[in-house]
Amino acid sequence: MDSKVSQMGPWRLTFDTNPDLCNLNCVMCEEHSIYTKHNKKKNRLMDFQIIKKVVREAKEYGLREIIPSTMGEPLLYPYMEDLIRLTKENYLKLNITTNGTFPGLGVEKWAKLILPIVSDIKISINGATKEIAENIMIGMNFKKFLNDIDILIKMRDIIIKNQINYPSITFQITFMEQNLKELINIIKLAINHNIDRVKGHHLWITHPELQKESLRRNNDSINRWNKHVEKIIEYVKNNPLENGKQIFLENFLELSLKKRSKDWACPFLGKEGWIAFDGTFNVCCAPDNLRRTLGEFGNVLEHNIIDLWNSEIYQSLVKNWNKYQVCQICNMKKPKNKFKR
Repeated sequence: MDSKVSQMGPWRLTFDTNPDLCNLNCVMCEEHSIYTKHNKKKNRLMDFQIIKKVVREAKEYGLREIIPSTMGEPLLYPYMEDLIRLTKENYLKLNITTNGTFPGLGVEKWAKLILPIVSDIKISINGATKEIAENIMIGMNFKKFLNDIDILIKMRDIIIKNQINYPSITFQITFMEQNLKELINIIKLAINHNIDRVKGHHLWITHPELQKESLRRNNDSINRWNKHVEKIIEYVKNNPLENGKQIFLENFLELSLKKRSKDWACPFLGKEGWIAFDGTFNVCCAPDNLRRTLGEFGNVLEHNIIDLWNSEIYQSLVKNWNKYQVCQICNMKKPKNKFKR
């Protein structure tokens, strides 16, 4: 493929900028959980030149959005302000998933920097009460968390007033047994704080201790999940936001052990890409040990990202993903009739 017309590119790229830098120890985290056994200190940090190279190569092939680290806290990345400038210079959007502590600069200074260029700020929350929230996201201060959310919402309305870019603010949840009964109260909390969207995903079992937390492990857990989803959807219908709109729910879907893989779609392959801290081209956000079973797809330090994207091995995966076991058990799939980018 020689011409730009004949080639494709990702619309969004995630850069694992700082997987080892985080100020919390969330129990479900692949890297920073209290259940993580390895004690060896790591310092994996993405060279900012990798991001510049990949953006330069991909921006003319449909790239519209960048996500910084999702395994560490992105606002701890030493080159975060450089990334913000790069995003502006290339007329891209930033999409951030943060733990809501706003480290270093604090919520007000970070808000001034990121609100003008973000499409969405996803803020992790896993409980509606101090006890549950702080028990899952170990190290957080729930009272301060809620106060900072209010500041962020107010600053968005001040900074973004009369501008075309009006970013959404999202609560992001990891669904598990520990917070199942809290979910509807998290929705209520989101509505009361004027959050635009609540997004969640089911737990990846990254540590043996988490097996009992999975809501997909048997029919009993699935049935309990389904009943909670019904209540949540009904509550949202009857309780609009201040602007009169319904809060948007994403991935609050009923589950079944009998779902056929052909009825579900992968929301990532052929659409989004992941770049590891060392330049490795990763194909999705599955835990590393599972993702590696899909194969090796090259490194952006050795190849152009567009060549990797259009390579025979990657395009074969895009076409045949549901033949792989990790894809068959993936908790990120969506029903085809509900799929949205």
